[in-house]
Amino acid sequence: MASIKDLKAAKKFGPGYFIREQMEIRGWVQEELADILGISGKHLSSILLDKQPLSIDIAKRLSKVFETSPQYWLHIDNDFRLWLEHGGNEEINGVAAKALIYSRMPIRDMFKKGWLRPTSDPDELTREVKDYWNINKLNFDFLEETLIPLCKKSEAYNQFNAYYAATWFQMAKNTSFNYKVGEYKKQRLEDLYERISDFTIQDDGISTFLNELNNCGVKFFVLPHLEKTYLDGSAFLHKNNPVIVYTARYKRIDNFWFTVAHEIAHVLKHLNDIFTFVLDNFKEEPSDNKEKEANKLASRHLKHPEILDFLQPHFDYLTNSKIIECSDSLNIHPAIIIGALAFNKTISYRNINLFNENVLENIPSQFIHESIFVN
Repeated sequence: MASIKDLKAAKKFGPGYFIREQMEIRGWVQEELADILGISGKHLSSILLDKQPLSIDIAKRLSKVFETSPQYWLHIDNDFRLWLEHGGNEEINGVAAKALIYSRMPIRDMFKKGWLRPTSDPDELTREVKDYWNINKLNFDFLEETLIPLCKKSEAYNQFNAYYAATWFQMAKNTSFNYKVGEYKKQRLEDLYERISDFTIQDDGISTFLNELNNCGVKFFVLPHLEKTYLDGSAFLHKNNPVIVYTARYKRIDNFWFTVAHEIAHVLKHLNDIFTFVLDNFKEEPSDNKEKEANKLASRHLKHPEILDFLQPHFDYLTNSKIIECSDSLNIHPAIIIGALAFNKTISYRNINLFNENVLENIPSQFIHESIFVN
């Protein structure tokens, strides 16, 4: 990999691009670099989005962090500002276009999944990307100013990439056009939510539940996550219908039911004209009240409190037979019991596969995007 000292500014690439690149190489998240530089997160965000010229002071700080000269950063910024002033609205092409695309999207993973047609030709790739985002000009400013700040609500994983998460979300929106449901009926969804645990033990319970979900006017489908996104699920509004997406990141029965229950909570309690989507990763601690409330509601509807009360006297020596007894008593799938115990840190996640099976085998094919089966 080329040294940062060997990199040269290119049109359409301001200092923010090169700073993000160096952050990714070092595994730093935005909060860490802001702390290192001694500036606020808001100030760093403005620098990363190239919203303002670099000051001499910031150039000096960057030079110390990345072992360059201050002039290096000032030259990149000056070249970028001049390009904006004299030709910034012109379309870019060739190598510059390809570099821009690869900096914002996990192209190789998308080729592999069939989300884009594989090509090494910059012009053809540019056409594919424009169609993907439904844009007329290869310009990601709309992404950086609107979607990225929302996708960056959590960067607990150092390798998390908000641009890749936004790319996944665009695919989810594109896919939602393929599913047709009737008018959204909130009361019907609330009634279904109250009965969600009943479906976990029924024959064909998942299939029946998903059809009922559609009857409430809620779209559902399985779409695999992209690299460096770490997503379990999502909920968003598509026109007048809520959409719930499951990534099958873990392909477990308990993960499926918890994800669906969590996203239904978002649909019922949080989604509106302002808060239009949520991307969820359940391996991280909830960082805001909406996530905490969705976790609480999902846990309640999947009987976590009852499970813990039933098994509490047996935590020191918990047997499979006791899990089955709890399942029969509470009418809940045993995999959900194991999931509840792990979620509440009563047992180790090493036991999570007990009573679990590949949930995709129970989800009807019409709800599954074909790219889920790509290895």
